[in-house]
Amino acid sequence: MDILTPLNSAQREAVETVAGPVLILAGPGSGKTRVITHRVAYLIKACGVKPHNIMAVTFTNKAAREMEERLEQLLGRTAGALTLGTFHAICARILRSEGEAMGLNPRFAIYDADDQLNVIKQSLEEVNLDPKQYSPHALQSAISAAKSRLLTPEEYSRRTQSYFEEIVQRVYERYQELLQKSEALDFDDLLLDTVRLLENHAAVRNKYQSRYVHILVDEFQDTNLAQYALIRQLAGKYKNICVVGDPDQSIYSWR
Repeated sequence: MDILTPLNSAQREAVETVAGPVLILAGPGSGKTRVITHRVAYLIKACGVKPHNIMAVTFTNKAAREMEERLEQLLGRTAGALTLGTFHAICARILRSEGEAMGLNPRFAIYDADDQLNVIKQSLEEVNLDPKQYSPHALQSAISAAKSRLLTPEEYSRRTQSYFEEIVQRVYERYQELLQKSEALDFDDLLLDTVRLLENHAAVRNKYQSRYVHILVDEFQDTNLAQYALIRQLAGKYKNICVVGDPDQSIYSWR
């Protein structure tokens, strides 16, 4: 059966337009995941692209599993050679493989939200601030927002404009020191450190840019600055990037 048989005309056009950057806007129930998966299958079966040279990224583990299952149906065992997963999972793989170039222990721990909160509470105490006066949850959110904007503690300190931001900077700085002491990264660090790695280490950047001839991103409307910067770095050589999204579902428009 032709790989494009299940698709309507608009979906076929989105799948067959393979060269250069492609933006696909699609609403709920319009078959976004179907387009992504059939586009991957089309690249491999019709265009001769090796699975090793394709990356497909999405936002949640559930969406990644669904994409993986669909691709296994379309491609069989070939699907196992694709780079497929969430932004965080793919960044974790890159950092464990290449992070020593920036001084990371490849066996670094990954702290979840509860771990982060505990370190923030410890940071508050160590910079002589009262956790009852300054909400650890609010500080956690502010630090996460800073990292999503690719701001290190030093860069954040140059942008503080309020008393609360000065508190955030003090806690953020100690928080990072404690993470480094424990050889741990939080979820935001996975993205931030991968972007820094690609920006500052040409050999690593060239390796991954040369590998990924085609990059596909699902739910693109939800990308933050760090995710956008990551994809832009990885797609810098071939610029064959396909993004699929629905601007009406953006989670950042109301934040």
